[in-house]
Amino acid sequence: MSVGLIPHLQKPQALAACRDLVNWLELQGIKPCFSPEVGACLQRPDLAVDDATMAKAQLLVVLGGDGTLLSVVRRHYAWGLPILGINLGKLGFLTEIELKDMFSGMERVLRGEYSVQERMLLRVGVLRKGQLVRDLRALNEVVVSKGAFSRMLELGINIDGQSLEPLPADGIIVATPTGSTAYSLSAGGPIVDPDISVLLLTPICPHSLQSRPMVISPASTLQISVHAQHEDILLTIDGQESFPLELEDQVIVRRATEAVRLVKVSGIGFYDVLRQKLGGTPSRYREGEN
Repeated sequence: MSVGLIPHLQKPQALAACRDLVNWLELQGIKPCFSPEVGACLQRPDLAVDDATMAKAQLLVVLGGDGTLLSVVRRHYAWGLPILGINLGKLGFLTEIELKDMFSGMERVLRGEYSVQERMLLRVGVLRKGQLVRDLRALNEVVVSKGAFSRMLELGINIDGQSLEPLPADGIIVATPTGSTAYSLSAGGPIVDPDISVLLLTPICPHSLQSRPMVISPASTLQISVHAQHEDILLTIDGQESFPLELEDQVIVRRATEAVRLVKVSGIGFYDVLRQKLGGTPSRYREGEN
């Protein structure tokens, strides 16, 4: 069995945990592997491999916060590997186990005491003058929003060829069920069980009494066109990657054919996680910021 390890390179705690996990895996007779950059940080170049080799591993272990896992998913979604997240961040809504449970969690994985949960991805295309200039993936959400200017946008929204009323707002969020507990929740969107496949459409500060969040079919295609009196407009993916949009750009969002496979070993259900992570004292942190 081969296990790919991806730690957050800017977190000394993540690198230390990765080093401990490498030693533990080798004692179990399992070969860990990681990128040459990680190999240099851990002084283990003998275990460094290229992407093509790591894509053949049986499991990816991500050591960091939710943001680290989101980043890994966007870079390596095409690998289709099961991903186990070990939380070293602040919120840990997407990561499966805490650092203190790393070895016990890995023991359960090696014994086959785990399940794999599939999460839907969004495919995001940006059309500019009829040409595709971006082709992206998102696990949490896609956001079209104004930048630093206070002036709002006017967004044209088309669902499967049917146009909604133009939306005057600071922006719009298109989220997956996984992303329903992230930015969409902060903007007033519903919480959705990740086992349910839907698309969420949540306006950001709409200047309208009629605008409400919408839940639409995962088979639908959304087309968002951007109109404004200024050119400070952003497309943001999972709260981590931003790209400037031009006036009259069209953003096409649909369900991706690929899916994310998250390893579940803790036995903690979705609603338990909601209570533990979002109940009680409000958090200052959103997914994508760790």
